[in-house]
Amino acid sequence: MIFKNRTLNCEKLIKYGFEKVGDRYVYSTGIFDNQFRMTVKVDGSGEVETELFDLAAEEVYTLHLVAEASGEFVGRVRSEYESVLNDIAENCFDSSIFGGQCSKKVVEYAQNKYGDELEFLWERYPDAAVLRRKDNKKWYALFMTIPKSKLGLDDKEPAEIIDLRFNVDELPKKVDGERYFPGYHMNKKHWLTMLLDGSVPIQEILNYLDKSYKLAKESGAPY
Repeated sequence: MIFKNRTLNCEKLIKYGFEKVGDRYVYSTGIFDNQFRMTVKVDGSGEVETELFDLAAEEVYTLHLVAEASGEFVGRVRSEYESVLNDIAENCFDSSIFGGQCSKKVVEYAQNKYGDELEFLWERYPDAAVLRRKDNKKWYALFMTIPKSKLGLDDKEPAEIIDLRFNVDELPKKVDGERYFPGYHMNKKHWLTMLLDGSVPIQEILNYLDKSYKLAKESGAPY
């Protein structure tokens, strides 16, 4: 599940510390106070293979992969193991969920201007992600894939949307029920929703993204 809906980025792998060995990229690190050596191998298609080696026992350790295994020791090993994989997924793989042209441009813009990456915070909702400021961790964009009918449109087809913080005084005048909607799944007084299907010009969305980024710094609300 960690690497689901993600696409390998080889340049990011090298930058992270992976080395090219034959037709695979290899990375090793110590975990659990360096009692274990964790090796991660990624092939060109993005398939990930791992090995955890117990340095004291001089043998491969696999108990962390057994779902039924419990206890403080194995629990901590499993947690640190998954933490490494989550970090690699976040820093070496690109999200492939929001693949529309408009969505990609917004995500790339945030990456280049603010150095922010999409964060998938909910395991139960893999098609939802946020962008948030580094300084105060407040969200300034929420991406989701929902049926258009959820916005009040006469269409059940799924669509990629973006929620952005918006000026409270200007928001009611902006909402038109066709291109601009009250914040879906967010505070409708503070957030504006737009379809990422080209109905709103990309430059307009980017301008609103910049404003949302600033509002996230000023807002007293966590989201």
